[in-house]
Amino acid sequence: MKRLDISRLDVSSLLRYDACVRCGECTITCPTGGEAQDVELVTPRGKILRLREFIRMQYGIKARLFGPKVIADNDLRELSERAYECTICGQCKAVCPVGLDTIAMWENMREFLVANGLGPLPAHEPLVKSIENYDNPWMQPRTQRSRWSKRLGKEVSVGDSVNEAHDVLYFVGCTAAYDPNIRAMAEKTARVLAHAAVDFGTLGNDEGCCGSTMMRTGLSESAKGLVLGNIEKFERASPSVIVTSCAGCYKTLKQDYPKYGKLPAPVVHIAELVGDLIDSGKVSPSARVDKTVSFHDPCHLGRHVGLYAAPRRILESIPGVRLVEMDRNRENARCCGAGGGVKTAFPKLADDISGMRVADAEQVGCEVLTTSCPFCYQSLKSAIASRRSGLEMVDLMELLWRSLQVPR
Repeated sequence: MKRLDISRLDVSSLLRYDACVRCGECTITCPTGGEAQDVELVTPRGKILRLREFIRMQYGIKARLFGPKVIADNDLRELSERAYECTICGQCKAVCPVGLDTIAMWENMREFLVANGLGPLPAHEPLVKSIENYDNPWMQPRTQRSRWSKRLGKEVSVGDSVNEAHDVLYFVGCTAAYDPNIRAMAEKTARVLAHAAVDFGTLGNDEGCCGSTMMRTGLSESAKGLVLGNIEKFERASPSVIVTSCAGCYKTLKQDYPKYGKLPAPVVHIAELVGDLIDSGKVSPSARVDKTVSFHDPCHLGRHVGLYAAPRRILESIPGVRLVEMDRNRENARCCGAGGGVKTAFPKLADDISGMRVADAEQVGCEVLTTSCPFCYQSLKSAIASRRSGLEMVDLMELLWRSLQVPR
């Protein structure tokens, strides 16, 4: 019998497992266990009860008095697989009547699974190896990380924060830097910053993966080297602020990095920075964008960090934009289905969830669906194509740039 090592379960998580009242509120809106499929063990309540049962079988009062019970390997493997079917969207946290921090619970549960040789899943291993070998999850060479900036041409100069001092350090992120379908996110972010005469630079090819992929799959210890390496580069760059246009990088830098070391500057999302630039008059959208637009709240931007107003403030500043809200928005927004490693290990499940989100947008009659996360963008754009929807998927900075361009 394999004895479970619970040393990776922090005390706060153990207390939260016991605090669960089994009410089932979280099962109703859980995108993976309550909406896309009806599987109790995938729901927050199901995972909590099963792991709590296993812990009590081996560490509870009865186990101490009469000896621990055998836990079948199949049961352990099933718990692991079901735990990784969670996007860690945080919807369960938003509706929990006893206020359990389920986001922290699920991430800590995955650390526990890794410590017991039960995670991550085989489907995640290529991503992990790629990060270890190439500093990005897409098996792309380090020397190509800054290639996206070549699309800017001579009209926009991206500073070199490795060798020069710049006020703002733009942390681009792996997906916007490498994925040809997402590079517009980085490009338009740079154009907006240049338009506002912001003194900004990047780490270029020296930028490393933020480590989010490893942390979300339970490999927080393995991510330590990445994190400390990036912090060291941030210190050398010495900016007054670090900005990112990726919701996942934003959550990771802002919430996770302080657990490993002190950052030399505050971390802000591009929506926050640009919102301030609009308020100060340095960014003044003028060209009309006559579209009905709905904003999809990324989980890492919204429920994880609580940033809801800034993206909407930008949209409301664009002449011609009519902002409409999907029925589920802000803290109750439906997940896109791509988070937590689900898109990699369970692509059909992720597609089902993203399809439901596209249906949400269609229902309110919007023409443009916008967001500020490369993974949400990828997932929703794919769902739009597969549904043959008439929606247009646009990044927030790309939509803003349409209004900043001077008509010829």
